[in-house]
Amino acid sequence: MMFIPTVELQGSSEQIEYWVPLAKQGKICGCYCQTELAHGTFVRGIETTATLDTEKDEFIINSPTLTSAKFWPGAMASSCTHGILMARLVIRGEDHGVHPFIVPLRNVDGFKPVQGVEFGDLGMKMGYNGTTNGYALFSGLRIPRNHLLMGHTKVHRDGTYVRAPHDKAAYLTMLHARSTIAAGAGFKLAQAATIATRYSVVREQGAGIGDGPEMPIIHYRSQNFRLLTIIARSYAIHFTRNTLEYLEKDLKHIASNHDYTSIHLDHVLLAGFKAWNTQVAADGAEDARKSCGGHGFVLTSGLPSIVAEATAPATFEGENYVMYQQVGRYLLKCWKNLKLGNPIDSRLGILREAFTRLQTTRGKQQCCKAFGTEFLNPDIQCTIFKHRAFRLLHQCSEELENAEQKGQSAVDAFNHNLVEIIAAARAYIELLVLQDFINSVEPTSATDPAIYAALSRLRSLFALTTITHPQSYDAISFVEDQHLNAKQMRDIRCCVNGLLDQLLPDAIALTDAWDFTNASLRSAIGQYDGNAYETLMSWTRQMPINRGMEQAGGTCEVAWNTWIKPALSPELRGKL
Repeated sequence: MMFIPTVELQGSSEQIEYWVPLAKQGKICGCYCQTELAHGTFVRGIETTATLDTEKDEFIINSPTLTSAKFWPGAMASSCTHGILMARLVIRGEDHGVHPFIVPLRNVDGFKPVQGVEFGDLGMKMGYNGTTNGYALFSGLRIPRNHLLMGHTKVHRDGTYVRAPHDKAAYLTMLHARSTIAAGAGFKLAQAATIATRYSVVREQGAGIGDGPEMPIIHYRSQNFRLLTIIARSYAIHFTRNTLEYLEKDLKHIASNHDYTSIHLDHVLLAGFKAWNTQVAADGAEDARKSCGGHGFVLTSGLPSIVAEATAPATFEGENYVMYQQVGRYLLKCWKNLKLGNPIDSRLGILREAFTRLQTTRGKQQCCKAFGTEFLNPDIQCTIFKHRAFRLLHQCSEELENAEQKGQSAVDAFNHNLVEIIAAARAYIELLVLQDFINSVEPTSATDPAIYAALSRLRSLFALTTITHPQSYDAISFVEDQHLNAKQMRDIRCCVNGLLDQLLPDAIALTDAWDFTNASLRSAIGQYDGNAYETLMSWTRQMPINRGMEQAGGTCEVAWNTWIKPALSPELRGKL
């Protein structure tokens, strides 16, 4: 996923021409080696070194400490021949920071490790065990000088170092990875929602009306509230692809034109979308699993695997709380620049508008004027989300200023207010998610009114349950300043109930729209034909342990002979 994009984003034209065809033709297998045993999100802390030997025109790769071991690279353990290695570039004793290098890891012919590299497998993980994540320690591995990717940085034959025009240039691959991860997060959540929704249509529980039959659990308000909210969030993640695709194109523009003017905001937006998309997917997939009761806990439901695979992206390529810190830090810097009259990125017009509005309404309480079904209006929803995001940002800005005026250092003030800063950052990203949802749905009003009606309801459900859901992150921030009052909250809950009634008949269609095959879901209880019980029993009977017991006349011989029979012996019973 990252080897070829790294070469394309950070290599020179000659390096791209040489390495990319080899990888695409399958003549080499590449991996990306960045994370270390003791350093992950904090890339500047990477310890692996690449020291230039000017006499031999080579870099010498070393892992100077145990904690500098590369730890986690996918495919490293047993599947790759080459790697993109992120290491500290050292020339004549001067450390120039972290740069990408192409290093050989195994011989292409015999697949033996090259001299100077120790490999290993990380072992079993919570998920993705088909990926051979590994570790590597380097000891005196030599590579040619031109194995440093030189699309942005240069090192000449005499050892002269030419710095990249921007210090974030080396992070282009990581930004690409975050874009890919953020875009894919919705699929895992949609898979979990599909299984849980199909099962909830089949599963019956509790007494119906009078002496009637049991009722499908999807008809219970608590169940359809959970499921339709999860479905709405899966669509919300999906529609962030509009922004993500734009950012991906901009990364390619940066790489090819060396125009770094937009990289700061690109970095922040990708960090934010990666954090929001993956965390919502992880939380939603787990809730979908729980909504299926005991059958959701068995591996044959497919849900435990999906939950594990949805959880992993919340950690790799940047732990989410750290991602929100980066978003918050950038937004606060922009807010401060607006106060000082300094320019900010032209794409942040929404931030500039909020700041201007705040100056004209300073000291006045800003209350929402909407009531009843007006909360179904996307403009009203957007206004509520804007108010929350920028109120929290302004509040954090004032807290930092007050702390610094009292003599607290900027670092300590930021850390002291970090929980509130993360909440403000998440609120800003949640606003962008809602805007993407609105911008994706509105064009269908003219082309397909029926689709527009369903997606508009889903968008409203996403927006309004973000305000009212018991598990919604920092939902109190919508009401703590009385922007929304108690009557309005009752109106919003009434709107949510109405939306659930309207969307319930579309629940299966909204999940079938993802077009997941039975093979991709790997679920006995989430089959397209709805035969949950028949499939679950069929798969259970086919398990090796059950086949073996059947052949042995219903006995598990290993368990009987090893543990049960000795425990039931007269000698042992006498001792007991």
